Amino acid sequence: MKKQLARLLLLSVAYCLLPAGCCPLYGQITPEQEKQLFSRIDQVFGEVSKIMGMKIRRPVPRAVISREKIHEYIEKRMAEALSPDDIRAQEIVLKKFGFVGQDFDLKSQTVDLLTEQAAAFYDFKQKKLFLASWTPVSMQDVALVHELAHALADQHFNLEKFINKSGEDDDAATARGAVVEGQASWVMTEYMLRQMGQSLRDTPRLAESTVEQTAEAAKQFPVFGAAPLYVQQTMMFPYTQGTLFQQAVVQKLGVEGCAEAFRRPPVSSQQVLHPELYFARSAPSKPPLPHAPLPSGYKKLAEGTLGELDHQILLRQFAGEEEARELAPRWKGSRYAIWENKKEKRAVLSYAVEWASEADAARYFADYRKVCQKKWKRFEATDEMSGTGDDGRFVWSLHGAVFTSVEGMP
Repeated sequence: MKKQLARLLLLSVAYCLLPAGCCPLYGQITPEQEKQLFSRIDQVFGEVSKIMGMKIRRPVPRAVISREKIHEYIEKRMAEALSPDDIRAQEIVLKKFGFVGQDFDLKSQTVDLLTEQAAAFYDFKQKKLFLASWTPVSMQDVALVHELAHALADQHFNLEKFINKSGEDDDAATARGAVVEGQASWVMTEYMLRQMGQSLRDTPRLAESTVEQTAEAAKQFPVFGAAPLYVQQTMMFPYTQGTLFQQAVVQKLGVEGCAEAFRRPPVSSQQVLHPELYFARSAPSKPPLPHAPLPSGYKKLAEGTLGELDHQILLRQFAGEEEARELAPRWKGSRYAIWENKKEKRAVLSYAVEWASEADAARYFADYRKVCQKKWKRFEATDEMSGTGDDGRFVWSLHGAVFTSVEGMP
């Protein structure tokens, strides 16, 4: 089973990344500052309740946590949520598609990213809010708003169960993560605007502006800036595109949209990227996987879905920004599976993706050739549909609007 990084970040806790334009400070919140900060929490929680249209059912315990402790805490939560085999399987999936290099370490990268950027987090299991001790004074209130939004949503919809209901569908999990983080980010922005007598309901363009600033500001963080494109995009997606999705839902449904996004969540990253498809209830297809003719000794290591977001990143990484922007929205559905022979240290990828038309599939076929030529150091084509790469033989096929690939065969 492969979980998107977006889901990995949401397995046990919900995070508030440092807001746009905010550099991390390495001082500590003093006891007096902590007392003053938390004395305002009931008032702030009341404002969050009004914005979301949900009643407060119980107070939220809170505490300040140091950088060292948060690093330790994240490692512990990851260990509880994922076994070493789970993490290894996820790494193999990312490497097989070429999203990350062969030396990529998923666990350490995720822990380092969260430690670097998390300004606060809400623990699903403890039902407790933690504020990072290095959060700048000017950003403490908005960090609290973000986490209180998580806490209030949790009181009504149980966030842990909400995330887990996506099952084995990676793309659905990404979409649900965008609801969780996108709504909290939207509430945080709305809260700040209301302090100035404004609202996203009146000036929706401000949501896009905030998202653009957040995406740009994230690049100033060293660990994030050095991370692979896939890591950057999947980490920011719930906060950026999730905010715009929530804005679209509220614009159409009013404050009731906050609850509706949880009652009927989007089923794909495509619905988050294109809210009109969410309202139209346009669900992805599930194209059949190509048969991988393998000898005995192979077992299924992972299976899941690759959504529009994943294909957008793949195309951007290997075929360019313009091609990603034009072709990715034409995605209709995709599945993959990985089979492994541990003894031979070989993993075989079986992958299928459906597009809106035969012409789109043919276009993607040409793009995927570029993907393979770039992700492998060695690419030898036997003919138009088969050949050999770094990890073994590959066979491609094109049937109508569906493109398939089997890679890594002995």
